This record gives sequence, C-alpha cells and structure tokens, in this order.
Amino acid sequence: MEHNINNAPSPSDLIDALNNTFGKHAGKRASHAKGFCATGEFVPAEQAADFINGPIFRSGPLPATVRFSVGGGNPGVSDKSRSVRGLGVRIANGDEHWDLVLLSEPVFFAATPQSFVSFLAARVPDPETKKPDPAKIAAHNAAFPDGTRQPALLAAHAAPASYATTPYFSNNAFVFHSASGEAVTARIVVTPAAGTQYLTEAEEQSFPDHFLEDELAHRLARGPADFEITAQLPATGDSLTDPSLPWQGAGHVSLGRLRITALAEQATCNDLTFVPVNLPAGVTPSDDPILLSRAAAYAVSRARRT
Repeated sequence: MEHNINNAPSPSDLIDALNNTFGKHAGKRASHAKGFCATGEFVPAEQAADFINGPIFRSGPLPATVRFSVGGGNPGVSDKSRSVRGLGVRIANGDEHWDLVLLSEPVFFAATPQSFVSFLAARVPDPETKKPDPAKIAAHNAAFPDGTRQPALLAAHAAPASYATTPYFSNNAFVFHSASGEAVTARIVVTPAAGTQYLTEAEEQSFPDHFLEDELAHRLARGPADFEITAQLPATGDSLTDPSLPWQGAGHVSLGRLRITALAEQATCNDLTFVPVNLPAGVTPSDDPILLSRAAAYAVSRARRT
C-alpha cells in the first residue's frame, strides 16, 4: 500500500484497517455499518448569526437528513453493545449544506491516522479464539496512550437507552468566523432535550439485541425528539488538534435546535456520505489530523460499498 512522504496511512489504509477488523459487508459502510435514517429540521439560534457569518445560521427552519448508528463495521452488532453511537446530520440550505458527524463520547479513539490504524489492527480477532488478543491491545496502548481514553469511557456505563437520550460530540474542533472577522475554534456538542439515559442492568439483560429503531419510532409517534446544538468553547490548555483529549471547556454558544420528526426509508441516507469537512460558509476545519484525513477515507469507503 502506498503511503505519503510523511509515512502517514493512506485513505485506503484507513478503510483497510476497518475491513480487516470487522470484515467486509456488501453495500455497508466500513464504519457505523448498522444504522437507520430519519428526517427533521434545524432552527438556528438567534445568537448564532453573531457567532458565525453564514446564511445557514440566518434562516430557518432548514431540512435535516439524519442517520443514527452503532459504532464499528459489523452490521449485526447488538444495540446493547458498549460501543459508541453515531449521529450523522445533513442540514441543507439551497446551494450549500452542513454535515455533522458526531459520536456519543466526548473523545475519539485515536489522535492521528497512525494511531487509528494501530488501534484497529490490535483488535483484529484471533483466528482461534475469535476475540482480540489482549497482548496486542496492551502493546498498542503502550505505543499510543490516546487509544485508552474512549474505551475507558465506554466501559464506565451501559449502552444508551435511546438515540434520543444520548449526547453527541464532534470530537474534532472547527473554526467559526464572525462577520467582524473574529475566528473562534470550538467543538460541537449536541444535547438531548430528554436528558441522558443509559440502559439499567435489568434492561441490559432483558432487551433484545435490536431495539433502538423501534424505540425511536414509538417515541416519535408521541412527538418530536429535540436536541440543542452548541459550540463548546475551549478552556486554556484544551487541545485544538487532538480529538482523543477531553476538553475542560469554557462555556457554550447555542447554534440552534435539531428536531427529529420521523423515521425515513433507508434509501433516504444510504446514498449520502456525511463528511465533517462539508462545511457551510462561516465554518472551516481546524488542523486536527484526524479531521483532515476523513474526507478522502470516506470517499474510499463509499466507492467500495457502491
């Protein structure tokens, strides 16, 4: 496999790492293979137009296409698994759109593309045990301590009880530009209006492996599921380029409300690739190496599944 002059993994290397760990599943995404679609709307907050100089934040409501998902590349994974949940959102406004790619933990499992590949390689199942080799995971953690943070958070609580009671985080930072020329780097946080709720111990034991889609359908039959989208401002010392590090944070700026109104046919978002550097006017990428590697890797994944 070809690498660039800095010996960083190529986009194909990143997708190969996912396929080698989770297998190849025809027509499925290499990551977050299990998921379903929904529709809704985005209503910008009044103060968002002062924080971001872009038309998406000056009008609304705007249509939103959403995909909820379970982390990893196994389309048959249990909804009770202690893995991340994903939220992909596309907010459209005429000629431009804003893609949000969010996870249910405030940190990513890798700080760099090299760590990403190593993390997954350490978890390729042993042919005999069908499970990852603990010695390989320990060796990865020794070489890349950034790989320990997200797994520790996931192990500390049960799986989410609903996609509507899960907070979501960009992990990556972005630069927000105001009309006055001020540039502020921030992470995106999406907070559920229903609060955060994980499965109880009894629910972990009794719930079926596939319950999240039905749960959200029943919830939406009673009314919309609302989330607040905010820009989390960094505290002094918070890393602007390492998504594996948690932020202490220095407050939030409200960007608007995401309202999920109905489930949608799979075809609604099967042809979409939510790419976090698909950004509207007023928002630009940070120098986070994971963020900057994602668009090319997603293109490889899309080409393989289609």
